[in-house]
Amino acid sequence: MAEDLLLKVERRGSVGSRDAVKVRAQGRVPANLYGLGKEGESVSICSDDVDRIVATRSAVVDVDLDGAVDKAVVQDLQWDIYSTKVLHVDLKRVDPSGRAVVDVPIELRGEPAGLKNGGVLRQGLKKISIDCPDFRVPRSIPVRIGALDVGGKVLVSAVSLPEYATLVTSGDQLVVEVYDPRTAE
Repeated sequence: MAEDLLLKVERRGSVGSRDAVKVRAQGRVPANLYGLGKEGESVSICSDDVDRIVATRSAVVDVDLDGAVDKAVVQDLQWDIYSTKVLHVDLKRVDPSGRAVVDVPIELRGEPAGLKNGGVLRQGLKKISIDCPDFRVPRSIPVRIGALDVGGKVLVSAVSLPEYATLVTSGDQLVVEVYDPRTAE
């Protein structure tokens, strides 16, 4: 599994808009860290780290507060409406060992080559069930279908999953196929 971005955060002495302005003047971004049965903390993050969160679109980060590292989800980014600056970050602690079985939508990508030869596309499944960490549920599972010709099909077992997920749906189920309507019953 790829390592998550490590954020070194510092406690803020006081809170409020005046304090937030001072924190931003020091090149840091005010943030809140909460969740997982622990008390909420007002913290600040280096603005370079916040820029890395935005650039990499990281949803999950490791937060280092006074030497204790917690796994957290970037819950919210508050943006300045006049620029591209992040004004505030909300981080929610999560259980790194928590798992969930979820149904994730299938996203078909591409146009099958078989459609130009008179084939018809049939999607057998709209969702597949996977087992994954409960804080890393993908929005969708992409399935590339551009190379499918008439008679071609994709089974669940051929679908590529993220490295942290395992398949729950039976692998022999049909995801999508291109068939010839003249020979189909």
